[in-house]
Amino acid sequence: MYTYSLDKSSKKFHCPKCTEKTFVRFMDNERGTYLDGDFGRCDRESKCGYFNMPKSTKGHYEKPAIYLPPKPSVLDESVIPKYGNNYESNHFITFLLSKFNEEDVIRAIEQYYIGTHNLWPGSAVFWQIDHNLKIRTGKVMLYDCNTGKRVKKPFPHINWMHKVLQIKNFVLQQCLFGLHLIPESNNTPVCIVESEKTAVIMSIVLPQYIWMATGAKTNLKEDLLSPLKNSRIILYPDNSEYKDWNTKATILTDRGFKVSCSNLIENYDMDEGDDLADLLLSLHI
Repeated sequence: MYTYSLDKSSKKFHCPKCTEKTFVRFMDNERGTYLDGDFGRCDRESKCGYFNMPKSTKGHYEKPAIYLPPKPSVLDESVIPKYGNNYESNHFITFLLSKFNEEDVIRAIEQYYIGTHNLWPGSAVFWQIDHNLKIRTGKVMLYDCNTGKRVKKPFPHINWMHKVLQIKNFVLQQCLFGLHLIPESNNTPVCIVESEKTAVIMSIVLPQYIWMATGAKTNLKEDLLSPLKNSRIILYPDNSEYKDWNTKATILTDRGFKVSCSNLIENYDMDEGDDLADLLLSLHI
């Protein structure tokens, strides 16, 4: 039995270097206790790489097996033209056409390759296409064609395309919605919101910027933003999420990103969860 080894349980601590809760501490196997100090390894090997091994472990340390994450799966390119039709029945497109002129809506459809699916009649497909133009997956969602809000009753109408297509052993590794639009010039600001719907709407309202979406408030992560490290990034969080996203912006800045967080929506009387698109539509912009 080795004197010391990395803890084999699932318990994680905050890493002394990157502060993420991905730190595995060294155990004293004779005493059954953690070693004092910051001795351990961060699981974020490629993003952080922190590894502090006690000097006295030489010859007494059980080396951990090297973990190689599985290669992410991708969808075949044929899915985009296959589902890139029937827009007259797409509730999300119907909503856009009620607010914007047809030319601008068509441009947005082509820019983001928005699709249509009959999983629920009128559903829209938002593809996650990475910076290498690989289709990581698609998100199928149903919207109310009058309000532009997602249909959440009697259940949330949302699903992944790889699940709809029943692809076995699919390894999902998400990317930002709109990442394929990554600018060739670093001078073009990249604006990031939470909702795919909002990214599409804002691309119509303010087309001089590149608009992307995390797809969830918890998806504002360094690995998803890493392809944009050389770009100027502006975050536009949903109402009531500014504090969380601004904290993450500070951490990302410390790690070399050029990122700022806007508190624009906090200056208006909006409902919790409302976002930039809700604000602009309420102002009739």
